[in-house]
Amino acid sequence: MQLIDDSKSRSARQHMPDSLVNELQSEGLLPQNKSKEVLLDIFGNVPLKVYDVNFNTINEITKESWTPQLHLTDEERDIVEADGTVLVLGRSGTGKTVTITQRLEFDRQSEAAQDPSFTQLFVARSMRLCRYVEGAVGEDNRSSFLTYARLLNDIESILPGSARNFNPSQRIDFGRFKRDSHNHSSFNEKVSALISWTVIRTFLKGSIQAFQTPDGILPLDEFLEVEKLGKNRCRVPAEL
Repeated sequence: MQLIDDSKSRSARQHMPDSLVNELQSEGLLPQNKSKEVLLDIFGNVPLKVYDVNFNTINEITKESWTPQLHLTDEERDIVEADGTVLVLGRSGTGKTVTITQRLEFDRQSEAAQDPSFTQLFVARSMRLCRYVEGAVGEDNRSSFLTYARLLNDIESILPGSARNFNPSQRIDFGRFKRDSHNHSSFNEKVSALISWTVIRTFLKGSIQAFQTPDGILPLDEFLEVEKLGKNRCRVPAEL
């Protein structure tokens, strides 16, 4: 009972300040009506998964292959059935994967799916997530489920004049960066490996400002200039 009471208490919390809610509503970014209560899982601070089971599916319950249909909230249903492109933002556990899975199935049943050129592409960083979504919606020769790395590789392979000279064994991920570079640097005790990795990926090599430079690396003076990248970016002391 204590877990249930705790989850009810978390559900009742105000997620955003009233001033921010009013501002977003005035700009039409939030509906004017009060948001409905979201049931939380008693074992975690994530929405509780609710399944739809009706009388017609009772005979299917005994089968090992039977999987109940997840119940969608009104907001999730609006996303699934919306026309055009939809951008969904949310932290882990808020139902993004469930919603996009339902959207894939919804589009397969739509009139647009009757077009011979109809295709679907699901992209994620994790191969495990790709396999999960593919298993949830079922195989279809019109649908592809690719990791981001695989998508980039496929694009580069078909672009004209894009002969690859990069050896995949030279790829540096966070683990390799921490082991081979950061742990042997002189400032490894002052700045964590994660902060250094984030700065490199986000600003020094990953920002539009870095992309616009001849060598693709942001110069030190521009990195330290507050007006260049914004005051809210990940800060590293100039002396480092």
